[in-house]
Amino acid sequence: MKKLIAAAVAAAVIAPVTAMASGPVLYGKLQMSINALDNNGSTTAGNEYSEVSLNSNHSRLGIKGSEDLGNGMKVGYLIEWQVDMDGDGSNSGGADLGERNRAVTLSGDWGTMLAGRWDTPVKSVGRKVDLFPERLGDNRNMNSNGVLLDLRVPNVLAYVTPNMNGFSSTIGYVFDAGTGFATPGAPADNSDNSAFSINGIYNNGPIYVGVGYQDVYDANVVGSDNQKTIRVAGSYAFGDFKVLGSYTDVSNAGTTDGWDTDIWSLGASYKMGNNTIKVQLTERDEYDDAKDMPNSGDETGAKQWAIALDHTMSKRTTVYVEYADLSNDDNSTSRSWAAAGGNTAGVGTNAAGTKNRDTDGFGVGIIHKF
Repeated sequence: MKKLIAAAVAAAVIAPVTAMASGPVLYGKLQMSINALDNNGSTTAGNEYSEVSLNSNHSRLGIKGSEDLGNGMKVGYLIEWQVDMDGDGSNSGGADLGERNRAVTLSGDWGTMLAGRWDTPVKSVGRKVDLFPERLGDNRNMNSNGVLLDLRVPNVLAYVTPNMNGFSSTIGYVFDAGTGFATPGAPADNSDNSAFSINGIYNNGPIYVGVGYQDVYDANVVGSDNQKTIRVAGSYAFGDFKVLGSYTDVSNAGTTDGWDTDIWSLGASYKMGNNTIKVQLTERDEYDDAKDMPNSGDETGAKQWAIALDHTMSKRTTVYVEYADLSNDDNSTSRSWAAAGGNTAGVGTNAAGTKNRDTDGFGVGIIHKF
């Protein structure tokens, strides 16, 4: 049972929830780093950003538990918050705590039902093959121009199938997604702003293969259409050497009709005792022109590469040093630190990438789990 849920969207957390005895358990992940960031902007143009900062990279705190209902069934719960460990108010709204996954689950031999706020199944597929999650070089740095891709959304009802010889699937539906997929001009209440996401995952031994599909509501405004996403990801381990890759096709990004793009990534890691070397490449093709908007997608592509050395000090503690570089086309302003969190969020346009320039970052960090 634990293996099946670990392979799907509820993977990281539902398995411990449904396997424990009754009673709340406190857990967390603290990830802090010192980063030197530079967007190579211009002082005269007013877009220069070059800083050394202390960051809390999506540090989190959670409570989980379960109760045996008999007849092979259990009810579980998980409530998780993002914690502002550097104390600079970088969470949404300057709050000390920010919302992360939280849900109530009901599980049995038939699988698991989940209701709450959760990562979409398409996001789950991609997170499994990113060597730099919530750090410099995260693949999600390529999510730009309002693309609704790696999402954690409210009002989710999801079903996780039982394991079938390594295969499992998650089906998720988002009610009234207007609050989770905010789009300028989109209606709020009294509208069917729903979203649908599904994945299929094979996770057995050294092989991982995941496929996901997602359909996000049409904003019901002129020039809009449902955003549709297809993602394929996989990894294979040759002993201490591992290769990972993904491909994501996005149609009508941000529900803008005709605003299409592709994102791919390729990574490799090699473990030597307590040390692991990682390298990863990610590329976003330029967007297709939105309908009735000639040349809107020209020169909007970007490329990113990242390298790191992780040193495992114990089962719970890892330190690392890393470097990431992201090069922008003439009309792209992506940056290599966008998905890392920390105090780079909300500091204004100076934190954005610079058109036709590299945005690079160097970081030294620590991760501790409890």
